[in-house]
Amino acid sequence: MDPRPNSPEARDISYHMHGYTNARKHQETGPLVIEKGDGVYVEDIAGNRYIEAMAGLWSVAVGFSEKRLVEAATRQMSKLPFYHDFGSKAHSPLIDLAEKLVQMAPVPMSKAYFTNSGSEANDTAIKMIWYRSNALGQPARKKIISRKRGYHGVTIASASLTGLPNNHLSFDLPIANILHTSTPHHWRDAEPGESEEQFSARLADELEKLILAEGPETIAAFIGEPIMGAGGVVVPPAGYWQKIQAVLSKHGILLVADEVICGFGRTGEMFGSQAFGIKPDIMV
Repeated sequence: MDPRPNSPEARDISYHMHGYTNARKHQETGPLVIEKGDGVYVEDIAGNRYIEAMAGLWSVAVGFSEKRLVEAATRQMSKLPFYHDFGSKAHSPLIDLAEKLVQMAPVPMSKAYFTNSGSEANDTAIKMIWYRSNALGQPARKKIISRKRGYHGVTIASASLTGLPNNHLSFDLPIANILHTSTPHHWRDAEPGESEEQFSARLADELEKLILAEGPETIAAFIGEPIMGAGGVVVPPAGYWQKIQAVLSKHGILLVADEVICGFGRTGEMFGSQAFGIKPDIMV
């Protein structure tokens, strides 16, 4: 760390509040300041080069400094750098992308709605699920089931969906109407001698018992990552999604596939839902 008071590290300590960071420790050690990127690599201000194995927190799907993206962004910034879609406003790139996404979806979808992050997207999904329940005359159907160790974001509602205790500690989370069921982690949580199919059946049975205990008429949706990310990169065991979907279908509960880190080719299919035979009602 550069100790000079006007160094990037010192200014970061003085002015920048980081997410997922121990603030006291950060005061002492300072940040790793990344200066540039190229393909799978990033480079810090001291010239050290690193493989960015998490793709910039899952966000850089085609590599850093991809020339086609630089050129496309430059053309668009020169023509129309920003415009909104409130009040029936639109612009050509927005329309093109919405059409492309809906046509790419692995199951029939109606519309694309754009947000700035996975957290905001999942908050919006909750909001629209609650709106739907009210519109259908089912005001009691507001509860959403997530999974322990699932990760869906860090805003108030999305952090409530997230099933990691440190995301709730000290924040008065989760909010009301958010429930959690078990993690599909066969290696960690299976009983002795329990096969993947048996483990999946037990988790589906546990889910149904939760639904029945709460009242199916109060459950609006179930949300899950096709492959769990921040909770440990947990690949679902054999039969898991088929058994979970059967329970949800039986009780008329929506299925939300959080594809924020699985989508666009990361599982070998275009979407994680395709890799595991998931037929979601909403894709994030």
